[in-house]
Order: sequence, then C-alpha cells, then structure tokens
Amino acid sequence: MMSDGARTQLEQKLVQFAKDTSNEISVVTIASLKGDTIENFAEKLFKEWGIGKESKDNGILLLIAKDDRQMRIEVGYGLEGALTDAQSYWIIQNVMKPTFQVESYDKGITGAVDKIIAATKGEYVPAEQPASDKMNFKTIETLAWLGFLLFMWLGSALARSKSWWAGGVIGTLIGAVLLFFFTWVVGLIAILILTPLGLLFDYLISKNYQKHKSAGTRFPWWIGGFGGGRFGSGSSGGGFGGFGGGSSGGGGSSGSW
Repeated sequence: MMSDGARTQLEQKLVQFAKDTSNEISVVTIASLKGDTIENFAEKLFKEWGIGKESKDNGILLLIAKDDRQMRIEVGYGLEGALTDAQSYWIIQNVMKPTFQVESYDKGITGAVDKIIAATKGEYVPAEQPASDKMNFKTIETLAWLGFLLFMWLGSALARSKSWWAGGVIGTLIGAVLLFFFTWVVGLIAILILTPLGLLFDYLISKNYQKHKSAGTRFPWWIGGFGGGRFGSGSSGGGFGGFGGGSSGGGGSSGSW
C-alpha cells in the first residue's frame, strides 16, 4: 500500500521515535481480515507481537485491511491517556479516510502516524466522538460477557434455593423495572412473559441441581459448575520484530473508507 520511499522514511521515523521515547508504534497492512472483525484481529495481533514495553504497555498498532477497506488504531494501556479514543477516531475520519478514498495511502498513513506521535508527546490533536447511536464491538462484547456472568450467577443462586418460585419473582421484578424505562404496556407484557419463564427456569435448574447433588456428580456449567479454570490465562508474546511484550487495553477506534 506504500511506495518504497515512503515506507523507508516511515520505518526510520518509527525507529527513532522508539529510541527517543521508548514508545512503540507498529503499522500493519494486510490484504483481508478473512471474515474476522478489525477489532478482534487488532487485539490478537497486538497481543501476539507484544507491541510496547512489557512494564509500560506503551505500544500503538495502526492496522489497515485493504480489501475490506477497514482500519483501526489500537492503543496500549500505558498510552490511553495520551492518545484517547476520541483522538483516534478523529485521526481515522479526518486524516486517513479522505486520503484512502483517493488511494493516497502514503499521505494517509504518514499523516496518521504524525498525529499519533504528536498526541503521545502531549501536542494538541483534535478529538471527535463517534455517533452515539453506533455501538462498537467492544461495547457489544462487554454487554454479552456481563449477560453471561449474570446468567451464571442467577443459575447458581436459583439452583441452590429451596423453593423454585424465586425465579418467578425475579421475572416479575425485571418486568416491573421495565415499567420505569418504557411504557406500562411494555412492562406489563414483560411481566406476563418473564414471570412464567422465571418459574420454569427455576424449576428446571433446581431439579437438575438436586439430581446431580444426590448422585454426587459434577454440576453443569449453567448452574455454577466450572471446575476452577480461568479465562484469559496465558501471556503476551515476545517481541516479534523487536517489540517488548506490551499489551493492549482495548482503547482506540475503528473506521472504514
């Protein structure tokens, strides 16, 4: 995506920047995400390469998928205060997008890196928030994970209760809460649906719990039956291409052109 001359100048700039500040910036261009999301691909690549110093997490990844026409700035924990999500979004929308649309990739990539470096040095870089009605991948992923944890907690608590009516009470309470956020019609419908579902869920899960308890067998995962394993074990990869083992905090922004 870059001419030889522009690429050489960019590499020299990034090497010097790393020497002067210890911050590490990696610019990566790929042909295709092959069905993956730009956010997930960037997060995995950041971790595998270990961009940034391990003790500082001061790395930044600029990822561009040409065929998918998508791009992302992924920021390490240690630089999230210097290069904010809003600044990353502004760089993508105002520096990279317009130049990429006319296939001026040298100008777009070099300009983005210049703004990234300026932000990390405390120089002024404009900020722009994405549209509020757009929910990004990280938000969806977080909500899904919280929903899963809530499901696990409810399953574990209800299964161990001595009576199965508690599930119906919880369903009724959830419907009542919806009354305050939506219309009374929505709340009433939610109560009529969630109350019997809660009773049924509590009955089935309590019955299954008692069955495994009597038999002395391991409980299923959906009633708190995980066996002590933990998620996210493993460590960041070593310094591929000279990187120092830093990790990403999920900060940054994505865009397309």
